[in-house]
Order: sequence, then C-alpha cells, then structure tokens
Amino acid sequence: MKGLPPKTLPLRVAVQGDFALVEALSNHADEMILSPVETNLEISARVTKADVLVVDTTKNPQQAFETIKNLTYERPVLALVGPGQAADALRSGAKGAIRRDSGPESLAAAIEALHAGLAVLDTSSIDVVTAPKQPVNANALQVPMSRTAENGTLTKRENEVLVLLADGLSNKEIAAKLTISEHTAKFHVNSILQKMNAQKRVEAVVRAAKLGLINI
Repeated sequence: MKGLPPKTLPLRVAVQGDFALVEALSNHADEMILSPVETNLEISARVTKADVLVVDTTKNPQQAFETIKNLTYERPVLALVGPGQAADALRSGAKGAIRRDSGPESLAAAIEALHAGLAVLDTSSIDVVTAPKQPVNANALQVPMSRTAENGTLTKRENEVLVLLADGLSNKEIAAKLTISEHTAKFHVNSILQKMNAQKRVEAVVRAAKLGLINI
C-alpha cells in the first residue's frame, strides 16, 4: 500500500553445524532464513544465495579452516570457535570469530553485525590472537579499545552502551539511540556484564562508576 515503508528482506544464513545449533538459532532469529549445510558449503551457499555463512570449526578444525580458505563465494564468514582457534579462523579468511558456546542471541547479533559490514571478534577469544604465528586479517582485529573493566577492555561501542545503561535505557531504547538492532544492543550489554563481572545491569553500572568509567 502507498505510504507504507519498504519491507526488510529476511537475512539468508547458511549454517554448517549440527541441527541443534540451527534449531537454537532459529528460536532467536525471526528475521533470518536459516539453511543447514550437511556437505558442500560453497554449493549450498550459492543455491540459497546466503548473505552470511556460519561455520562450526570445533569438530574438525583443519577441515573447517580449509573450507573457509577455499571459498570463492564472496560473503562474510562467521567462524564458531573453541579455545585457541580464533587466530586460525581469521587467517583462513573468516570475517568474524565467536565462541561455539555463545548463546543463540549473541550468535544472532554477530551474524547481523557481519552482514552490516562490521568485524566480529568475541572478547573472550582475544587472548588467543595476541601472538599469531603469521599475519592475521588486520581488519578483523581492529576493534577500537578504550578503558579497562574488571575482566577485559571495553570497546568504544560498549562505552556508548554503558553510558546509556547508566541512563536507565532498555535494549530497545539503546538500539534506537545508536541506530543498531535490538539483538546487537543485547550483544553489547551481555559483553559489558561479562567484562564487569556483573549479573545485573545496575550492578554493572555501579562497578563501572567505581572504576571511573562513567559518572553517575
């Protein structure tokens, strides 16, 4: 109808991993069309016209890294990694790396971020790429850092979210304020809670104030 905003097309995602992963993600990704991949990722991605490829590297790392490295389908790849695998995933050509045991909401936010052209690197995986054997994808590691929290360093975006948390904004309000999706806002909030070693948002804000990260 005239006057209605254009409908946003669902994000097409090819997922090479077990069925449980696809099922868990589908419950938190209403705006995504998920296509499980059992054999050839390249062919499946082209057939489904995937916008983002997700590869679980934890079961057979070397094979997974070779698969990513040999892809000619030019779409961003998100690697689901285990301990010590992030650097190899980035070297193989993945545009993002996030722990396999991350929750489905964090995974959905990471997929959206990759599709938006952002690099994604799970903060809990940063320590495994500090001393790479060979040059790592520089763009994927250029995460703007700021002041130090209890369990890590807050990124520039996380500092922005932290300030809005201190103002009492909800995830939806934070998303609107920063022009990001609600999934992405929640991803940043969860990361802040983890770094501040906090269970609740208020607790994170109080600890941040004590550390001098914000003024309240």
